[in-house]
This record gives sequence, structure tokens and C-alpha cells, in this order.
Amino acid sequence: MSEVLALLLFRIAARALPRRVREAMGDEMQETFRAAWRDRRGGRRLGYALYSAADLVTAGIGERWRTRETSTERRPKVNSLWQDARYAARSLIKTPGFSFVAVLTLALGIGANVSIFSIVNAVLLRPLPFENPEHLVEIWESRLDRGWTNSSFSHANFWDIQDQNKTFTSVGALRSGSINLTGMDYPERLSLGSVSASFFRTLGVTPVAGRTFAEGEDGAGADGLQAVLSYGLWIRRFGGDPAVVGRSIALDGRSHTVIGVLPRGEPWLDAADIFVPLRRVANPDRGSWELSVIGRLAPGGSIEGARTDLTSIARGIAERFPEEARGMGITMAPSSAWVASEGLRRALWILMGAVGFLLLIACVNLANLSLARATGRARERALRAALGASKGRLVRQALTESMLLSAAGAGAGVLLAVGVLKVLRSLDPGGIPRLSEVNLSPAVLGFTALAMVVTGLATGIIPAIHAAQGELGSTLREGDRNVGTGRGLARVRGLLVALEVSASLALLIGAGLLLRSFGAVLGTNRGFQTGDRVVAEVALPNAYEPTQVDQFLATVAARLTGHPGITSVAAVSMRPLRGVGTGMGFAASDKPDPPSDQVPWAGWRMITAGYFRTLGVPLLRGRDFTPADQLAKPWRVIISQRIADLLWPGEEPVGRQLIMWKGQSNLPAEVIGVAADMRDWDLAGDPSYGVYFPYYGAGASTIYFVVHGRTTPEAIRPVFRQLLAEIDATIPLARVATLEDLVGESVASRRFIMLLLAAFASVALVLALAGVYGVLSYAVSRRTSEIGVRLALGASPSAVVRLIVGQGMRPVVIGLVVGVAAALALTRLMTSLLFGVSPTDIPTYLAVATLLGGAALVSCYVPARQALGVDVVAALRKE
Repeated sequence: MSEVLALLLFRIAARALPRRVREAMGDEMQETFRAAWRDRRGGRRLGYALYSAADLVTAGIGERWRTRETSTERRPKVNSLWQDARYAARSLIKTPGFSFVAVLTLALGIGANVSIFSIVNAVLLRPLPFENPEHLVEIWESRLDRGWTNSSFSHANFWDIQDQNKTFTSVGALRSGSINLTGMDYPERLSLGSVSASFFRTLGVTPVAGRTFAEGEDGAGADGLQAVLSYGLWIRRFGGDPAVVGRSIALDGRSHTVIGVLPRGEPWLDAADIFVPLRRVANPDRGSWELSVIGRLAPGGSIEGARTDLTSIARGIAERFPEEARGMGITMAPSSAWVASEGLRRALWILMGAVGFLLLIACVNLANLSLARATGRARERALRAALGASKGRLVRQALTESMLLSAAGAGAGVLLAVGVLKVLRSLDPGGIPRLSEVNLSPAVLGFTALAMVVTGLATGIIPAIHAAQGELGSTLREGDRNVGTGRGLARVRGLLVALEVSASLALLIGAGLLLRSFGAVLGTNRGFQTGDRVVAEVALPNAYEPTQVDQFLATVAARLTGHPGITSVAAVSMRPLRGVGTGMGFAASDKPDPPSDQVPWAGWRMITAGYFRTLGVPLLRGRDFTPADQLAKPWRVIISQRIADLLWPGEEPVGRQLIMWKGQSNLPAEVIGVAADMRDWDLAGDPSYGVYFPYYGAGASTIYFVVHGRTTPEAIRPVFRQLLAEIDATIPLARVATLEDLVGESVASRRFIMLLLAAFASVALVLALAGVYGVLSYAVSRRTSEIGVRLALGASPSAVVRLIVGQGMRPVVIGLVVGVAAALALTRLMTSLLFGVSPTDIPTYLAVATLLGGAALVSCYVPARQALGVDVVAALRKE
């Protein structure tokens, strides 16, 4: 490195120094640098030059920070803030017990808030993974003459909407189903989405590999043998290999070409494992609702304008097809409601409010602790004031300390939230969309920072105000004795105790209501038995003819019934608690027709003989199906008791004629039996209206075998696999589970919300009791002289205990009263989450209030008993 370059580097670095320093010492510093540089050789010169330049820059920045001319007023403030932070840190380190309790308290409150906000952000606030999602809407048919507001579309009606609308850039449809993937290591039943070619274009999706369906690939003349993989299937079965595009795969024995892979995300992108074209074949049936429909509004378009446009089209369809489309209308909703149902949205916001209450309790608790600590340091503050500290400086010192605690609590809370979210993701109760994607995103970290600041201010404001008050002379004269025993501070502490008790009570009542509701759901009469029942899901190829299905059912039933420990086996087209499924309107042929908007709706299933016996459901009248009861030759059905009571109250229903799909195809069927009612759609609903058809003579895709016997899924799974391999090696065994497990899954999201709220309420209870105990213990410690004098003057120990407990319970009672009033107002928001329990359930209110009041009484009694250990002589001498 030449001397010229070295001096140039030195002069550039010297520019970091203030001008006055350069003018006074610049030439001397440059000569010193030149001489030292010349004394070095080779690479040492370069190192010295770089080191000197860095040293100049560092020194210049430091000098400018200390002496900069434009900030002479701000410099003392910066230095004093730094001093306050250092002093607060030293003070907290000197009191590790207080610091640990404070950080733990805040960590619980902030950690709970960060955990729930992470879920709320992922489920409710995170934008959808589509282009301009605000332009997307979901569209439903409505049949107000039948009382339907949101119904799926029929094929013919969808194609008319797609062709005739003027307000959407594109409209797409999806039909859900299932299909078998074969020709690989093992067969697998996949969820299938048949979509119009415009579906993914409507969403605005860019595939991660390949392409989506092109215009015309859903046409009537197209072969429909293209397939698009979901991201999950691509990773699970194809290892994320981009070369899968162009590969042929076998779906139900037919070769399909993979043309693309969808990105990760929901909704719609995870609606199926694999997607194929929804072919536009001639289908005049406008009374079979199967399609979910979405639309993308044109730029500048509105939902109201689109609704007007589509309603006009629907009116024209109804005029052309009065029998099938009478009363047809259109409803739609924005994409913001796609991810979570209204019930789930309400539940998550209730949880967000609950953790807000928990953070409030934590703040109140810490404010009380800080206030007690501040009153114990009154002499220290008085000395600082005597040495010249202003009231503003004392207030700032108190707030600085609370902000340091809040920052530490926020850090610990984030670590706690990471663990909580990891546990929640591993448990995944189902029914909570995007739970696997929940993480500490920038939005969550921003929320954490905001919570930290608010918490720091909330916990420090009262101690800060207290720090600015007090008489300097009396405090210096008396020291800490009798400081903090004034009525004003006592009222503040009592108010804080009442506040945390009331918040805890409201949380506990909410958790108690959900707990009772969950118990009511599990304890309700399901109508079917779950013990010793295993359900196995088997997926037949869609190409199976009815005779092949009959043979398959008979073979499986015969082979399994002969297995040791198995009592009976039956098959059903949709297992209990599978979901809403398809339905039908029904009526009695020998009764007057009800108005079209009052036609009752029933779910239907196909079953084999012995289904009711296998489930433990009594067949109350008539007979069971036999293989001779072929589907639709003629129609024969078994109905639930609830349908019999509705259509033929007090009459014999067996032998009567039921009209099925009332208002559509109006098919008559003979009732051959009546089964006891079941809650086989939803445990939290009324018993189902059920219509059961014979499985014999029916085509099938997914069959559920119900096995009654002393067996387990682990024991029956290999038996099923071997049996299926012998019958048809391409048939996959989708899932085997106990019926009790399936019942648990049906209430998983309800249990998830209940457990979270119960956990938060339990933490709130502990914090509230700790607050009551801490405040009263502190009050007793400040009144040792008074207690000693009372005992010396003849007061009985029981009188002293009653006095202290009475004073401690006064704010608790006030908090209980306020908490009950708050719960009465807030729990009404939970009505949709409750089953069999009123939001004003008196036993729950009484039980929770008694629990909290009793625990608070114990928290008051312990320090009151400890007060009796006061040394009377020492107390009198001190006084």
C-alpha cells in the first residue's frame, strides 16, 4: 500500500472527528500517522492503516456523541435515561424473588396473549393465498319457498350462471368426491375435487409446478384425464419431485396425466388431494345440488351489483323450469368468511378476550406487587429527592423499572408461546383451519411489542404516581415505618384486588359454562352404542357394478363374522357423525302436502341387514332389510322414530308410503321398519330425521364397515388388509378407528376451546389468589406494631384474625359482585358455543363464586394467622 493511499484513507477517516478537533490537532495526528506507517513494512502497513482509520471513525463518533452542538439539551436526558435503566436493572437484580415473580406473572399473561393472537392472526387475519382476494365471493342457490338460504348449485344452473353473468371476470365450480390411487407402492383412497377449467383461474392461483386446467379441458368432448395434485399429496406420495409433471398415474384404474401441482394453502387448495376436470356433460337435472361455486368480481364491481345480475339470471331459470327451479334465488358472501365459520370466529374472539382478561389480571397483580415494593423504598426515594431528584425523575425511574420488567416478561412470554403453539400443533384437534401454519410472524411480534409497552405502562403507572407523592421530611424522619399504611393506598390496593377478582370470576364462569356444556354434549343420548365398536373405511373403485358391490359386502361380512371375538358386522354408506351429507325433503303420501317452505329435511344412508343391531339401536317396529330388498325394486325404506312421530303420530307407520325428495323427484317408498332415534349427524343437535335404504343393488364408492366385538383397530387392520388383498389388491383400506374415537373427533374443536379457556381461567385463579395473599401479607407486615399493641391491650387472637380477614375479604366480596355482573353481560356472547346450558346458569355461577370466594378466604386466613406470631414486646418497643 503506497503512502499516498494510506494518507488519503487517514484523511477520509479523520472527517469523522468534529471540525474543532481537526483544526486543533489534525496536522499533528497526520504526521504521527505518517511516521508510524513508515516504521512498518509490507502487510503490516496495510493493517496499521485500516486499524488507524477504524480507530479514527470510532473516536469521532464518540466525540460527536458527547459534544455535538445541536443536541446540548437532549444529552442530559439521554444520559439520565441510561442511568435510570442501569439503576433499575441493578435494583431488580438485588431483589431476585420479586423480579422472578414479576417476570413469571407477565410471562403467563403475555405468553397466553401471544399464543392466541398467533392463532387468530393465522385463521382470521392472514390474507388468503389468492390474487386480490377481496374480489372473490362464494355463491349459493337459495330456495326461499323451501326455507333454504345457502344451497349448492346443480350442474345445469351453474353452467347457465357461468355463461350468462355480466359482473364476474370468471366463475368456477367444485364437486367433492373420492377416488382410488393405484399402481404405486400401495393403493390409497384420495379425496377428489372435480373442478371447472375456470376454477383455479378464478382463485388466481399460480401452481408451484406445471399448470392448471386450460380452457376446453372441461368440455363435453374432452377426455378429462388430466390431474392437478394438491401440495400435501405431492409431498406425501411423490416426495415433492417437480418431475411428477407429465407423469401418468392410475385413478380408479384409468390413466391420468399430472399437469400441475398447487401451492400450499387453504381454503379450496386443500379441498381435495387431487383435482380433475368437471366435464360439461348434458345433465338436465336441476334438483341435484352438488357444486360449490366461487366467482371473481370484475374491477369496480360490487357484491350487490353481482347479486342483482345473478338474481335476474336465476329468475329466468325459474321461469323456464318451474317444477325444478321454482323460487330459485342467489346469495353470496365475501371471501373473508371462507377460512372460519361464524361459530369458530366467535370462539376465537372469545378466547382472545379471555387472554386479555388474563393479561389484565397479571398487570393488576404486578401493579400491586410494585406498589408494595415502592412503599417499602420510600426512604430511598426521599434521600434521592433530598439530593436533588425531581418528581419527574422519580416517576421516570419507576416507569423505567416497570418497562424493564415488561420487556423481560415479554421475552419469557414469547418463549412460552413457542412451546404452547408447538403443543397445540402436535395435538391438532381438528376443526381449526391453518393450525399447522401458526407461527410467530412479524404481525405477532409486533403485537408482542405493543403488549409489552402497554403492560409496562399499566403496571408502572400507579407506583410511578405514588413515587411522586409523600412528605420528604416525615419519610426521612420515620424511615419505612408506617409508610404505605394510609387509607389512600389501602383503597388503591383494595380496588386492584377487586378488579382481578372480578376478572378471574368472569373467566372462571365462562370456563365453567363451557365445561358443563361439553359434559352435556358427551352425556346426551346418542341413540347408538360406541363400546366395542370399530369402524373401517373401505374405498371401492367407482367402476364397480351393483352386483360386484353386493358380492363384496357379502364376502367381507361372512369372513369377518367368523373371526374370533367379532359378534356382528354391517355396512353403511356414511358412518355416524360423518357430517351433514346429502339430504331429502319428505312427506306422507296419505297426508296433505305441507307448504313448500315447511317440507322437513332428512338425511339418508344405505345400510346392510344387521346395521341397527351392530350399533345397538333398537328396531322398534317392522323388520330389517334382506338381500331381497333390492334398491328401488320397489323402493323400501326404514325410517327413524322421529319421522314416524312427525308424519303418523299415534298411528302405525309400517306399510305406509313415504314420499322421498319431496318437491323434486317425489319418489314413493314403502316403510318396512322404524328404528329408534339417533344423533348420528351432530351430538349437539336434535335427534336426526333418518331414512335408510338397502345397500343391496346399489353402486358404492366409500363403504364403512361397523364391527361389533372385542377387538381393536390394531387387531382388525391386518385382517382387513389381507381380506382386501384376496378380493381385489387395488382396494385401499382408508382408515380403521373405534367409534368412541370418532365421537371424540366430532367434539374435538369444542373440547379444544373449552380446555384453552379452562387453562386460562385456572391461571387467572392462581394469579388472583396470589394477589389477594400478597396484598394482605404486605398489609400485615406493615401493621406489626398495631397488631402488637392490640394484643398487648387485651385483644383476643380470634378478634385480630377476624379483623384482618374481614379487611382482606372486603375487596374480594366487591370483586365477586362486579364479576357476576360482568359475567352476566359477557357470557351472552357464548350462547352459540353452549349446549344444554344457559348463559345465566345459576349452579355454575354459584359453584364458581363459592370456589373463588372460599379460596380467597383461605388466602386471607393464612397471613392473618401469621400475624399472631408478632412479638408483643418488640412491637411495643418499636412503637
